[in-house]
Amino acid sequence: MRKDRLYEEDLLVSGTVGGEVLSKQERQTLKREAGELKEKIEQAKNEPISE
Repeated sequence: MRKDRLYEEDLLVSGTVGGEVLSKQERQTLKREAGELKEKIEQAKNEPISE
């Protein structure tokens, strides 16, 4: 993953680039969900591949 991707996604979610004005609660929910997905991805990387 590119290092600046999270910054770009933050602009899309929190900034005016995405065109939607999100409430603080909506931004927090999206950031929390993104954090949960990131944790799941990291856990999956550490698991052995089953065939």
